Amino acid sequence: MTTSTTFSARFPRLARLLEWIGERWATLRNLGLALKPMRLSLLMVAAGVVYLFVDQGLDTLRYFSEYQGAHERVTMQRLFFLAGAILWVYGSWYWARVMTYLALDPAPRPTPGVHFLQAWMPRVAGALAIFSLALAFHRAGQSYADASNASAGILRGYMYFSLAGGVLYLVFVLTRRHLPGWLEYFSITASVGRALPAMSAVSQEEFGVKRISDLPLATWLWLAIPGAFALLLFGLFAWDAATFAPALGTVTILLLAASGWIALGSAVDLLGMRFRFPVFTLLLILAVAFSFRNDNHAVRTLDQPQAKAWSARDNVEAALREWFKYQTRYPAAGARTEYPLFIVAAEGGGIRAAYWTANVLTAIQDDNPCFAEQLFALSGVSGGSLGAAVFTALLADQHRNQPARRCDRDSMAPLATKAKGMLSEDFLAPAVAATLYPDLLQRILPVAIPRFDRARALETAWERAWYKHAGSQRFAEAFDGLWQNNEDRWLPALLLNATWVETGKRLIASNLRVQLLPEEKKLEKLSEFADAEDVHRFYGQRALPLSTAVHLSARFTYVSPAGTLVKDGRIHGRAVDGGYFENSGATSVLEILKVLDHLAEPGTGWAKVKPYVILISNEPVDLSNLDEQLDSAPDNKRIKPFPAGNEVLSPLLTMINTRGARGEYARVTTRWHVGQNQFLHFGLCRDGAIKIPLGWVLSGAVRDAMDEQLHSNACGPFTNQAHLDTIKQALHVRYARRR
Repeated sequence: MTTSTTFSARFPRLARLLEWIGERWATLRNLGLALKPMRLSLLMVAAGVVYLFVDQGLDTLRYFSEYQGAHERVTMQRLFFLAGAILWVYGSWYWARVMTYLALDPAPRPTPGVHFLQAWMPRVAGALAIFSLALAFHRAGQSYADASNASAGILRGYMYFSLAGGVLYLVFVLTRRHLPGWLEYFSITASVGRALPAMSAVSQEEFGVKRISDLPLATWLWLAIPGAFALLLFGLFAWDAATFAPALGTVTILLLAASGWIALGSAVDLLGMRFRFPVFTLLLILAVAFSFRNDNHAVRTLDQPQAKAWSARDNVEAALREWFKYQTRYPAAGARTEYPLFIVAAEGGGIRAAYWTANVLTAIQDDNPCFAEQLFALSGVSGGSLGAAVFTALLADQHRNQPARRCDRDSMAPLATKAKGMLSEDFLAPAVAATLYPDLLQRILPVAIPRFDRARALETAWERAWYKHAGSQRFAEAFDGLWQNNEDRWLPALLLNATWVETGKRLIASNLRVQLLPEEKKLEKLSEFADAEDVHRFYGQRALPLSTAVHLSARFTYVSPAGTLVKDGRIHGRAVDGGYFENSGATSVLEILKVLDHLAEPGTGWAKVKPYVILISNEPVDLSNLDEQLDSAPDNKRIKPFPAGNEVLSPLLTMINTRGARGEYARVTTRWHVGQNQFLHFGLCRDGAIKIPLGWVLSGAVRDAMDEQLHSNACGPFTNQAHLDTIKQALHVRYARRR
């Protein structure tokens, strides 16, 4: 008697259960083998569908419809979009079909379920692609409250175009077997009809029987066309992604990349499965092996020294004294009048944070020309750093263009137009283009090619946008050059907060001196910024472009890579987004307030300084669920323990959640420090059909929704207009006598 028979006799029910499980597993494995050849097509379709239906994807469609370049550029963008959509949809179907026809090893057992998948899944893949595109255009168009809006009309047109394309696709794939006979029937040269491959009915189709040599000319054309597009785009994006990518648009780039990956990837996959060679595994091994020497993400520096040596820079205390000295040049109105001192904390959140931060600050400045003279510093994280830098650079240009300007008597051109213009550009397209083309190839190359760095593409895009809308090279010039030749004017300090990967500490780029001098350490003086690293101390004499200093704070992987800190030919670590430490920027603000407390002794002029903290957050709150979102008590419903995987997931979840907790701690502590009336929190709410997404591009519809919320008190806890009035009143009292 065999062991199997003995087991079945002793445990008949368990044996039958195991046999049933084995049969089901064999069936699933067989179906999996049927789907394996078409996996790249299915994966690219699934990725495209998911992207189209997230908020970021819908907003890129809105931005695509709103694009207003020169007529030739609009035409080119739409033609490339058309090509990308056709190649994605028909390529998804075609390459899945081709792969199922070929004899590959291992092959599935020919069962009815397997035959059904092989016959219909390619069709389903193409149909899902084209009709999901139509539905995404419909949803994007529904976001506009005014149905007569031009962009809404364009989106409806693209929806109808996609639906028509879907119908043509279905007609073609379902009737193509009759095409040779129809050609002969309608007397369209019998030679053309006979040249087309014979096609049998669905029920009679044979899969897994063809050799590579049996593939028709059409297959090689479907490989050559996406391949040619891939080579063309690779060359353009490697040369200058910041110029060419926005001209095509993010959606077009994604469609063309997906179609190229389907064609080229399927060809590579075919060779791997045909010869049983693990091609993708080999590529992964190469990427890991070459990662030791092909890092092309070194933080950019300029071939010039810093405008002011790090050791000669003011620390926070010295800068506060300079600010106060500037205030006393124009005394307050009346002996009891206070000097308002504003400090800004700008939270991270991609272009959403950048636009909202710059929008708030320029609105305050344009309505109160003396605001900047009372603004001591701006502390930013990620997109908040970009918005703060845009505002400060606009002020620097203002100082340079009108050096003798007096804020209380001279008119100035508004800053909001330039800020909004720059931050309305498409920064996602260059980042995506560089990521999917040159920087992707870099991962399997043995040497580093700096031009392929996707971080450089994003920084260059910021520089080009600044030049386009502000007319200067501020973002390409040295970071600390903003404060050069500003001795007679007050320009607020910038604190751009990043995170040092290897230490977990804050890494701050600032015109102020963040760390202690050697002689101060000997005197055991306490640092104003507890346990933080200074970017400019690390680089010594090497200056950073403003765009690079901002990006250090905004490197939220994986869209932006970790910046490699290279000095004297050696890698010292890597920098990532400041939000990994805490996303509010309030920690640095709190440290400034502590120094101010030290200076504000009773009986001194400092007692007249009244600090205000402006916190600019950008995560939209849901008014229907407001209490749960804002309540941080430990016993509320917001805390939902993960149901499983405690042993594995608890350490990871703790590290992720402490990031948010540190930010909340910093915000609450800062609010307590200055008092509720002097803590001015600007924020956003979810606004009906318009979702305000996190990314590097914003449609006009989203920007309009944000603009409207700034001058409103209707957004739950964020009384934005009331805060604007508070700032206006504080500045009015401060400058009353001067007027």
